[in-house]
Amino acid sequence: MGTTDLSARVIKKGLGTTVMGCRVRSYTLVTSTMNVARWMANTGCPEGTIVVADMQTAARGRFNRPWASLPGVNLTFSVVLCPSPELLRDVNMAATVALVRCIRDVSGLRATVKWPNDVRIGGKKACGVLVEGTLTDSAGYVILGVGMNVNYNPTPVLEPRVEATSIALELGHEVSRLEVMRSFLRIFDRLYRTLNTDDSLYQEWRSYLDTLGQLVHVRLGEQVEEGFAAGVDRDGDLVLRRADGSTVSLSAGEVTTQL
Repeated sequence: MGTTDLSARVIKKGLGTTVMGCRVRSYTLVTSTMNVARWMANTGCPEGTIVVADMQTAARGRFNRPWASLPGVNLTFSVVLCPSPELLRDVNMAATVALVRCIRDVSGLRATVKWPNDVRIGGKKACGVLVEGTLTDSAGYVILGVGMNVNYNPTPVLEPRVEATSIALELGHEVSRLEVMRSFLRIFDRLYRTLNTDDSLYQEWRSYLDTLGQLVHVRLGEQVEEGFAAGVDRDGDLVLRRADGSTVSLSAGEVTTQL
């Protein structure tokens, strides 16, 4: 899959979205699409602006972990968004649900979610989501970063080592990155425009979580919680039941399953 299949022109052609992709900037090489998108947001770019790069030299995921990818094989892009502050949690849910649906639509594969937003195929990580930014009632923006393993085996280069996969590895053949990206943008566009309508997005996101019902460790910095993943509340917080019967709600953290 060559780099030319992710030009701004072909991404936008016939896309049919309302918000996502109103402006697209496509690069061969950047430090980080998050950094470029943040700079564009600060200069007043419209909501829905997308920055996509064939290769990043300083890509990162949650907790500043590196996201490794060779050129020409995966998808790394960022989107400038301006949601209401109270809908920020729903943006994360919408992006995660859009990834699960996208994988299903382009490949027929069933994906699940490790709380809060790691998308997995067969229990192995295939996609990651990062949301950064500052919102107030009157101003601000967030940057949604998406990394998708499309045609590359990422396992040997990820640090720390995790079980990971790609759409192509699961299918046994390469997949069009353009088709995957355009599918995601169309699905996410529809979900984003209806964030504040009802609880259907939350219910769908919850149904994809493979963390629930498991004994887990949750680490956030120096804090570590252990217990039974009993559920998630409407804000997307993980409800953990400790061994002593008490419960705690966690808004973020790195989850590992106890064996």
